[in-house]
Amino acid sequence: MPTFDFSIIDCMHELIFNRTHLGQGNDALNLTVYENQPYVRYHKNRLRPDPNYKLDCSFGI
Repeated sequence: MPTFDFSIIDCMHELIFNRTHLGQGNDALNLTVYENQPYVRYHKNRLRPDPNYKLDCSFGI
């Protein structure tokens, strides 16, 4: 497992490209969508273990 989540770099690159070249709006970023992804929550817990943490891979569905 990598020590850094590179998917956010790819997402931010696409977001900046779309805003620059496709004229998409400059809305505020909603980081909670990203922060609530199971793999992000798992990675955060792996770095700072919480004994009460329960992994839920349902994507909130």
